[in-house]
Amino acid sequence: MGAFGRWQAIAVTVVATARLIAMWNILSILFLTPATEFVCIKFNHNNTTVLIKNSTCYTDCIEYEFDKMVFEETFISNFNLICERAWLASFTQMVLMFGLMTGIAVFGWISDRFGRSKALMLSASIDVAFTISTAFAPDYWSFTVLRFFVGLASGGIMSITSVYILEVVGPQHKELAGPLSLLPDSIALATLSGFAYLATSWRIYLLEFGGISTAIMVLLFFLPETPRWLMANGKADKTVELMTKAAKFNKRSTTDIKDIVDNSLEELKLKSNEPQHLNYFDLFKTKRLSVITMSSCIVWFVTGICYFGINQYNMVIEWNIFIIAAVTGVIQMPLSPLVTVIVNVYGRRASTIGSLVIIGVAMVVLLMIPRGLWVSALLGVIGVLAAFVDFCIIYLYAVELYPTPLRNMGFSLSSSSSKFGAMIAPFVANIHPRWISSLIFAVLPFIAAVICLLLPETKGRKLRDTVDK
Repeated sequence: MGAFGRWQAIAVTVVATARLIAMWNILSILFLTPATEFVCIKFNHNNTTVLIKNSTCYTDCIEYEFDKMVFEETFISNFNLICERAWLASFTQMVLMFGLMTGIAVFGWISDRFGRSKALMLSASIDVAFTISTAFAPDYWSFTVLRFFVGLASGGIMSITSVYILEVVGPQHKELAGPLSLLPDSIALATLSGFAYLATSWRIYLLEFGGISTAIMVLLFFLPETPRWLMANGKADKTVELMTKAAKFNKRSTTDIKDIVDNSLEELKLKSNEPQHLNYFDLFKTKRLSVITMSSCIVWFVTGICYFGINQYNMVIEWNIFIIAAVTGVIQMPLSPLVTVIVNVYGRRASTIGSLVIIGVAMVVLLMIPRGLWVSALLGVIGVLAAFVDFCIIYLYAVELYPTPLRNMGFSLSSSSSKFGAMIAPFVANIHPRWISSLIFAVLPFIAAVICLLLPETKGRKLRDTVDK
């Protein structure tokens, strides 16, 4: 069927578009809970000697008025998430990220058991249903519970789309396909700015991208299964049928497909008879593996907390958040293919260290810049872009660090660490005073860069197939 042709191009485009559904929900917090100014307009007494200050809480205030820079009706004003309830805004995102971690595990099993396309259709359907439902949530806790299920389904979409893309393209294209699979993340960030600008309330904002997600979901019902999954599950006839259609669509010969599939199935049967007793504890079986696993998890954790945290921090640096989000998303788009060049020239480890150092330097300089200046917005954007580049690199790097029997488990554990960082990110971004947030985002990347020195370089090296090598 070819390593990459028209059939793969269409399938990859549809699957990559599905990732938008998840990323819109994950990044939607940027406009749901931006820094919101408020002022007390009604006290429970008539004392006119009180000096009223913006964004100041008063024990005897019975009504606050909220800034309407983003929406006329905001998520924060709707549920009064200020003062002693302010932490609830970050808690909502933490719950979504916890759902994301759960969804990666749950839908990973579903996709292995029932197929990539079925699992992707199921996760997208659940995501869309709960996204639209959250727009009608009557209270904060209903919203938060619904967001857990949004995160659960989004985790499924994110894990399945990456696997699907890598399974339908040839090995020679995986180095490019890995970073490009993150391109929808940039598009999601840029388009969210447009959704927020056009919406008058946070509920309409959710319904806007929820409606478009519905259209994307419909496309997934026409998505074919991956030939690799069909073959791995012994479905020879369906594999031959699908690969024959794909080969014809790619204008390639179909004469040898049945023989190739039969031979491949015989090889798989022999491999399936080999004993498999490995588990997550085997990631710490040797000193080398322990160092790789712990170092990789730390790098992923820092990348997660920096990407999602700085993104949210950029919303509170007193600049136009619509412009910041849109510009950041647009600039991120060409970075995905650029990462392929970077890792081939400088290697995986040096590229990872370089991107982490750029994050740290940008945030150190930001500490010295007064809030509200265009320079502070620029430095925040640089920090996010460097974190995004780091994500693109480590998606490839983590796969190459582990031997074949432990590769999926090693990647999953590392990836889960970034989601844990994303859970903490909103709380870090909203720490007062703000300079503490900048300091944390400045220090963590340097620590991760030093730890990254413990990882081996994998550029140009053959992937290891055994644990003991």
